[in-house]
Amino acid sequence: MDSVVELTVPAQSSYVTLVRSATSAICAQADFTLDALDDVGLAVGEACALVIGEAPGDADLRAQWRVHATVVDIDISSPTTSTTGVATNTFAWTVLTALVQQVDSAVTDGRLHIRLQAHGIETTV
Repeated sequence: MDSVVELTVPAQSSYVTLVRSATSAICAQADFTLDALDDVGLAVGEACALVIGEAPGDADLRAQWRVHATVVDIDISSPTTSTTGVATNTFAWTVLTALVQQVDSAVTDGRLHIRLQAHGIETTV
């Protein structure tokens, strides 16, 4: 069964720990290994930092997790005045792509989104 969890906090670095903790709890329910939990937590922290860096001072940071069995799609977003996504030729982007299975960035309706996809343990029947 698919589920969706959403959390909105101020776009401030002091709240990133809360987003990372929620990510760990959600991904643990999707049968992630301890190493995968560490990797996705680091990726979410990096994504939050990138989004917060582009957010105005009083903005919100929204995290949304869509869980499909052992796959978790994560969308980190915040308002932005930018019209383009995050630069993909940076060290931060390289770190993101090394930690999870899929990453993309876009600006939609005035919000900068970084979308991640991470996989837990695959089961076969």
